[in-house]
Amino acid sequence: MYRRLVEAGGNVAYVDIDQLGLIGPPPGGGEASHAIKAANLLRVLEILRHWGAGQLVVSGVVDPENGVERDFEGRDFELTLVRLTCDRDELRSRFLGRGSPESLLPDLFAIADAYDRMGFGEAMDTTGQSPEETVEALFSRCVAAGGPVRPPDPVAPLPGPVTVVTGPTAVGKSTAAWSVLRELWQEETPVAYVDLAQLGFVCPGPDPAVQAANLAAVWSGYREAGARQLLVVAREFLPEHRQVFKEVAVVHLDADDPTLTERVRRRAEGGSALLAGDELRGAPPGVRDRVAARAITEAARMRASGGDRVVLDTSGQEPAETAAALLDAVRQ
Repeated sequence: MYRRLVEAGGNVAYVDIDQLGLIGPPPGGGEASHAIKAANLLRVLEILRHWGAGQLVVSGVVDPENGVERDFEGRDFELTLVRLTCDRDELRSRFLGRGSPESLLPDLFAIADAYDRMGFGEAMDTTGQSPEETVEALFSRCVAAGGPVRPPDPVAPLPGPVTVVTGPTAVGKSTAAWSVLRELWQEETPVAYVDLAQLGFVCPGPDPAVQAANLAAVWSGYREAGARQLLVVAREFLPEHRQVFKEVAVVHLDADDPTLTERVRRRAEGGSALLAGDELRGAPPGVRDRVAARAITEAARMRASGGDRVVLDTSGQEPAETAAALLDAVRQ
């Protein structure tokens, strides 16, 4: 839907609701998780409205018993909630087709049943539809309006500790950082996680200032929810991003040309989490070659740029080795 609105010339932004609730443990589970995501969504929404977005597309889930959080009631924006449905056979096929474990099917069906019982939002049956057909059916509910945009308001620098993991395309930043995050959660460390690219889907864009404002808003929400440490993944950490924090530690992942080429291939074949905007999942060989060449160029440029950072050479490493080295760097 976001891409469709971009093609139509609209000032539009997109966010996956799960990206606004990556905090744990606690209070990142259950009803608390829905409340954290909703509060952060409202923060991001206000930034995007000020910037000039005429439409915000949000994908994700709501509380299966309560629906939309009460904080959304009485606001001066139009909220359209569309509940996508399909029959159970197709739901099962879609769930397993994206690599999800069969053992979670009972939980999935229980949530789907709860949604049907509550009946909130406008139900749209997508059984038998392609994703493109579903998008076209939803498009009439959207606003594809252009217009001027303005920079976000400046924010006062926020405290940390904050660790930012940078590196060229496909070097393994997200995989390593996610492993570190889960290890810290198992240790009961109250830490939050942000993939900066996931806060930057805006048109016209990209706009680092919007990314930075959203980053500050989400980190403020996580701090309010109890987080005491932040882990950020970003291809590059720009001056606009850096000014969000009082102090920050940067860990840069590097790799040689053959390693980057191999990791591009692995990601194209599904060797990483599927995130919005992923240009590699299922990409044909020609696209892989272009992305690998770009990653190699990025790596060379980033090596030459230097800066105040810890550099980890991950050439030839397996993901677990890179994650272990990153965890050591985060703990220092």
